[in-house]
Amino acid sequence: MRTRLHYLFRSTRGLCLLAIGLVALVTAVFATLSGPMAEWGVRDFVADLLGMQLGPVQREGRIISLYHSIAFAVVAVLVYLITDAVPMREGQRESINAVTTAGYLLAMFSGLVFGYFGQNWVFHGLFLVGQSLLFYAGVLLTVALWPFGTDHRQLDPAYARTRGGVDLERAAFFTMALCTLISAIFGAVPGAFFGNGFASFLAEDVVREPVKTGLQKSVIGHLHIMLTLIAVAAALLVGRWLDFRGIWHKLAMSLMVFGTVVTSLGAWAVVVTPAAHTIIYAGSVFILLAGLFLVIYGWGKIVRDRLAEQGIARATLGQKLKALLHDPLRFGALWQMVFMNFCVTFVGIFMAVKLDELIRVLPHREERITLTGHWHILAALTATIILFYFADMMGLRGRARRWFGWIMIAGSDVAFAGATIFSMKRLVVSEYHQQGLVNTTMLAMDFGLGAMLVLLALFLLWHLVDLLRPDGRWRRGTTALVAVLAASSLLAGCGSAPTAPPGLASFTEAGADPDAWARVPAGPFPMGRDGEETMVGDFEIMVTPVTNAQFADWLERGLAGGALRREGDRILGPYPGDPFHGAKHEKEYPPGDYPHYVLGDPADRIVADGDGFAVVSGYENHPVTMVTWFGARAYCESVGGRLPTEAEWEKAAKGTTERAYPWGDEITPRHANYYHSRDPFETAEGYSDTTPVGFYNGERHGDFQTVDAASPYGVYDMAGNVAEWTADDYPMTHYRYLRGGSKSSYAYDLRTWSRNSAEPEHASPSVGFRCVR
Repeated sequence: MRTRLHYLFRSTRGLCLLAIGLVALVTAVFATLSGPMAEWGVRDFVADLLGMQLGPVQREGRIISLYHSIAFAVVAVLVYLITDAVPMREGQRESINAVTTAGYLLAMFSGLVFGYFGQNWVFHGLFLVGQSLLFYAGVLLTVALWPFGTDHRQLDPAYARTRGGVDLERAAFFTMALCTLISAIFGAVPGAFFGNGFASFLAEDVVREPVKTGLQKSVIGHLHIMLTLIAVAAALLVGRWLDFRGIWHKLAMSLMVFGTVVTSLGAWAVVVTPAAHTIIYAGSVFILLAGLFLVIYGWGKIVRDRLAEQGIARATLGQKLKALLHDPLRFGALWQMVFMNFCVTFVGIFMAVKLDELIRVLPHREERITLTGHWHILAALTATIILFYFADMMGLRGRARRWFGWIMIAGSDVAFAGATIFSMKRLVVSEYHQQGLVNTTMLAMDFGLGAMLVLLALFLLWHLVDLLRPDGRWRRGTTALVAVLAASSLLAGCGSAPTAPPGLASFTEAGADPDAWARVPAGPFPMGRDGEETMVGDFEIMVTPVTNAQFADWLERGLAGGALRREGDRILGPYPGDPFHGAKHEKEYPPGDYPHYVLGDPADRIVADGDGFAVVSGYENHPVTMVTWFGARAYCESVGGRLPTEAEWEKAAKGTTERAYPWGDEITPRHANYYHSRDPFETAEGYSDTTPVGFYNGERHGDFQTVDAASPYGVYDMAGNVAEWTADDYPMTHYRYLRGGSKSSYAYDLRTWSRNSAEPEHASPSVGFRCVR
């Protein structure tokens, strides 16, 4: 149970799964209170069963509570995904996620209880406390996304940046977060006057009021800009997902920052000037252009990646189209952006241009339907984009991935096309003749939404059942938390090992000699993304990471000789300690015994065997994982070496030229083992496993052709497979740097200058090491 709670409340996957599950549950229950369900008597049954108090006077307030409860959970999902995708300090990530979780859960449950179960004002107070926590989490997130510090400079010229190195993509995330905070205030201020000169209302109900109060205008501006900012956040996340880069990225990020600011100013200006809509239209153009550039880049990347995976150099139009449609999750996230323009953007612009000529001549109800349809379609399409991103994160693979993606695309597009036509029906048919069109569009909406909801229910049920299994896939999500959880927490409730990957039995030999060393000559090299000239002395480095067989042998010798000792599931060894400076958040490491290797984890490839150790069959030549920095350091010292400095590691990876990867500037699944690289060591359910060291050596392994991905000095696995410990640490905090990216990293994290860090006792199925001398 403890491990499951860690998964649900500490991992990005678990947090998102919980929030999405709650949204689905709330939607399923409260959807019975209106529409056909009310007509069929389901509404009364559910209200009586749950004890709801559905007085007609409180309808607007109830709906506002319901909308906010769902919106808070959706915003929470976006926050979790942003803290996972955008680099920030681990402490910041943990604080943001914790406060966000507490805030949205408190606001969601207290808001629904207040709105639907008797308006107890205690729950209204708790609702406000929850919102305050969410706002505070937003402040923390905005601070963490600050783009002007030196910690997160963008030094890679392939990505959008200023001349001073300010990362414009990070600036876009920061701008979105800051504008969201200010926009939240535009909703909070009227709420503060609730019952004191301000009454709850739905924006669509006052749209035709000739005179609106400043508080009403504030709410209307709040509604419009919050939906827009959520869509901006989703688009930025998709860009991270697809490693958005190049000229399109440089154009898009500047436009996104500018468009977000201008559109937000326009929404805020609704309170003071009629020209606000013109400002909004102008800002929206820049956001739309940024989205268009993302789609152009993303579809091109999808095609290139698939064709490279197939080994097709000159593709026909049909092959390119087939490649584009091969992965419905990545394609669908971008397609929904395009489809959104037809259902939302163009419709909104048309309504604004033809407002007096066509829209305002209709009854108010028709305009309300049009407006609410417009807002709901925007929100729902954005939600499907988030679901595509999340399904990919959860490792949905194979046939299940294709079925999920295409049903979600088809269902949502049929439903929202029907909703768009329904909302605009009075422009093409009269009220007298509209019933046939109403029936058809309602059928399309029911069919499409039904398919989506059933699919989402099956997806959530699958993960619920998996969570109840002691050896479920959720455990592998938990093992990915080792950078966040203390080692002792990770060892609680470990289960069985993951399913064996298909290539394990066929490919067991190392592709390079694990006992070999490569010499790196002394001299300068361009270090980092900006190519700063750095001098290193000559050294030798292991051609491959240390293997399971090598490390298991060392463990046996260490235990037998007394250099190591076993305490429960931990292999301990001595460490002389680090100097302690008493700095803020500094952790003390005095002399003593520290964990070198962790046993009992499902990801272990070295297991206890009596008084010794054994390697799980087939993994002998895979890189060792679950080794702490202390263990890596001790091993290197035992073979007459040491861990490499960051400079040494990077020079061994890139040589004396500025290159993104050890082999050059482009990466395909044939070069390295990274997230969703689809090598023979990914299981059917999507678990990414290690490959034998030197696997990417230019040889063909069954149907999988590799590229010789050695560095200029003949060193293998410097990108992907496992991230590698180095000797460097963060001053005053004692974090150690990791280099190279891993099987769990996106391709952009495999670049030669990319860095990660962790506490020295951190152990992970994605972290290994090699030595220098």
